[in-house]
Amino acid sequence: MKFNSDKISINYVLNQNGIVKFFFHSVMLLFFKSIRVFNKLLARDGQGVLVISLHRLGDTVFTIPALKELKKKYPNNFSLVCYPESIPIYKLEFKDLNIYPISKDDFYFGERIARSGIKQRLKNLNPALIVDITGSMKSASLIFNFRAKRIIGTNGNQFKTIYDNFAEFRENPKLIDIYLDVVQLEVELSQSKEFIRRDEKLNKTGKVLIHPFAGWKEKEWNIKKFIQLAERLNETYAVGFVIQKNQLSQDIICEIENSKIDVIQTESVDELILNIREASLFIGNDSGPVNLANYFNKPTLTIFGATNSDYSATGYRHQKIIQERVKCSAETDEKFCAIGGMFYRCSGVQCMNHLSVDKVYASVTKLLSEISN
Repeated sequence: MKFNSDKISINYVLNQNGIVKFFFHSVMLLFFKSIRVFNKLLARDGQGVLVISLHRLGDTVFTIPALKELKKKYPNNFSLVCYPESIPIYKLEFKDLNIYPISKDDFYFGERIARSGIKQRLKNLNPALIVDITGSMKSASLIFNFRAKRIIGTNGNQFKTIYDNFAEFRENPKLIDIYLDVVQLEVELSQSKEFIRRDEKLNKTGKVLIHPFAGWKEKEWNIKKFIQLAERLNETYAVGFVIQKNQLSQDIICEIENSKIDVIQTESVDELILNIREASLFIGNDSGPVNLANYFNKPTLTIFGATNSDYSATGYRHQKIIQERVKCSAETDEKFCAIGGMFYRCSGVQCMNHLSVDKVYASVTKLLSEISN
């Protein structure tokens, strides 16, 4: 197996030298603390809560329980900053939420540093409380010099002095708990933590939908294997692929359609949601669309590779996972394996290559049998 080290992060380099890491982090912490103390002295009386939630589609659904808890305490004057693709999901849960979309173009340096224009727009909202449930350099750069009375959130330890109250990153599952840890700094949590929409009904007459993509290649099962799986399932069930428009080459689309299998090309998150809600079962890699299907209480089969299923698997009856574990798979307290998700790109993707069509087909047919009964 060959490893390509083109994905080494700044944190990885710092972690190789303890003295350099200590000095670098100490300087950053002192700088951010000085800025925060100065801005609190100049803070005006603000109003309401501003939540920073800059997540991909899949992680957005895991933030819903935390936002529900926060909104119980602050039912009015509650605002949210998020990416445009997250808005349709939040609108399903929060009808009266003030949402301020933020574009990836509002950041530079690889989407890490917020531009002055977007920072000024958000400062004009003058919130009394800022809640950062993003936990990244981009959210830190967005809020570090705000003159809000209070800022709470989670992030890397090098940014902790930006916040008045700080929640350490968790070393263990689940993803929803990361965001609940932040909210718990402000409110007393109720017992309910689930994000599943219980009012969604099972549709036994819908298609078996397949989404063959994920956030990066190491999380993706081979497209040819997905096609073979679809062809076998299509002998008994109505099967379709759902993809973003132009995500597949025309040659691949023709190959799928020649097997009498639909290819649905969506142009918006709303279209994706509509197709998921009409499906009878959803199959895909660990990705945003599968997490959305889980949120809508759909029967799902999620294929895991570079990521640890403990962090996002729901454990519900008809929401199953499948993973071919190998010696380099993520350990219990790791969100990703070191090869396929953290520091390197894995050219072999052994866990995905070893997962056979027969094994996935057997899991799907077993799940379909459970649903039909």
